[in-house]
Amino acid sequence: MSLLLQRKGPAAPLPRLEGKEVLVGPNPEAAKVKGVMFGGRKQFLNEVAGEEGFAAIVAKLTPRTASYTKTPLASSWCEFASLIELDRTIYETLKQKYPNVLALIGAASAELGIGRVYKSLDSTELVKFMESQALFHNQFQKFGNVRFEKTPNGGRMICNDYPVYSPIYCASAAGFYLESILRHGGTDPTVVETKCQTLGDSHCAFEMTWR
Repeated sequence: MSLLLQRKGPAAPLPRLEGKEVLVGPNPEAAKVKGVMFGGRKQFLNEVAGEEGFAAIVAKLTPRTASYTKTPLASSWCEFASLIELDRTIYETLKQKYPNVLALIGAASAELGIGRVYKSLDSTELVKFMESQALFHNQFQKFGNVRFEKTPNGGRMICNDYPVYSPIYCASAAGFYLESILRHGGTDPTVVETKCQTLGDSHCAFEMTWR
């Protein structure tokens, strides 16, 4: 279970779902993410919805996305569009009970990816981890460029040149960063997306603070 899901106090941010969405882009082969993201979501669904709840969500998916979700392979490359289909289905199914569910599934992805599958890329020091996360983002997705900037109270993650994007993906990214901060000793974390391609900006920027 992710630390964000266990956390007491202020809930993870509610999603902003307005904005443009591009799911395939000019090069479909580049619009792919690692299967570990599906693995994190499967783990989360089994924890909060049980086997029956998981099966009910899988039944709503297209065959390709259902296959990725039922038997996720951490090292495989999966279509970005399938991830968004799964996340949208999770949101529509669980938003009444978990209004911030998109952040929670992003946190679950961080728990699995950082804690187990890509543990060799981890660093115990928070800023170093964020820097390495930017450098090794291509371990998780085939598209875009990411850089991390240290700020007085935390840091800023800047995501450029994304040919595919969705406000759903940005909402889960906020949860991924929150979980990352919590797992590396940061307290009272906040993550706010101040720029977003889905709203017409040239890039996405996530402002992060912690103590």
